[in-house]
Amino acid sequence: MNALKGVIIAAISSLLTAILFAYLFRFPIPMVGHIGPLGEVSTYGTSMIDVVKSVAIAWGFYGMLGGFIILFLCGAITGALIGRKYSQTNNKNIMIVLWSIMISTIPVFVLSILDYIIGPW
Repeated sequence: MNALKGVIIAAISSLLTAILFAYLFRFPIPMVGHIGPLGEVSTYGTSMIDVVKSVAIAWGFYGMLGGFIILFLCGAITGALIGRKYSQTNNKNIMIVLWSIMISTIPVFVLSILDYIIGPW
């Protein structure tokens, strides 16, 4: 059950993290470029609804290309390990949420700097 909690929280929080990255750093949008203050497309010139829609479509696109497998595996492993580690405490669910959010931030960050790692795509 803890692994399922980790999977659900990692998937939802990765979308929220991607939206946050689009406003604070940058996030790649297929066929458009990087959106964000440090990207090619600025979030300040577009409406909030358009940015959220673009990021949600990109999140689904990259998820179908293998990102969901990574998120589900990381979330399940995190939920199982943290659930076992904090099994005797009262804040076990809070710790699963915190660690799953932290784990889901890593793939979003790697995706946002991937052009620096492998070159422009």
